[in-house]
Amino acid sequence: MKYIILILLIISFSSCDLFTTRTPEKPNTQGNGNMPASSPDILFNNLITSISSKVLENYLACLVDTSFLKQKFKFFPSSGSTSQYQVFNDWNYDSERQYFKNLIAYSNPGQTVTLSLSNNSITQLGVNEAIYQYDYTLTFLANDQNISGTYQGSVQFKIFSDSRPQWVITEWYDYKKENLQSWSDLKGRLY
Repeated sequence: MKYIILILLIISFSSCDLFTTRTPEKPNTQGNGNMPASSPDILFNNLITSISSKVLENYLACLVDTSFLKQKFKFFPSSGSTSQYQVFNDWNYDSERQYFKNLIAYSNPGQTVTLSLSNNSITQLGVNEAIYQYDYTLTFLANDQNISGTYQGSVQFKIFSDSRPQWVITEWYDYKKENLQSWSDLKGRLY
């Protein structure tokens, strides 16, 4: 009986390669590329690169996470956009996630979305809180010609340093310039 058990054990260990090493899996690199936003400059660089590379995880990392800061993300669309796009009445973090998923889905393969921020104005509200204001130009090449185009305006970001400490966007205000399409128009169309 002992010999039978011993033979069965030897057969089972030799047949399943229990003691051989396997080839390691390649790491998942999606979501990498953002540096921890230890300064506001890094935060806005992360925002620009997450949009151009169309990486959802990196984009969302620029927005407040209630696990690290007890504030909810708020977006305030440009004038007239709320009446044109009813979705802005209840816009929140999940709406922002859906908008960005749709931006990725509608963009032409191999084409980047470009965002440029200029005319920086900073208001320091405290050690861990500030308001950054920029003029922006966002160029989006899409499969749908009704969405594809250049969006321009001004944007104001209220940012905080959270408990990690990393800078994140808590409030986002979009301002329309003249008769140009604003970022709110893009968000409303893509949602």
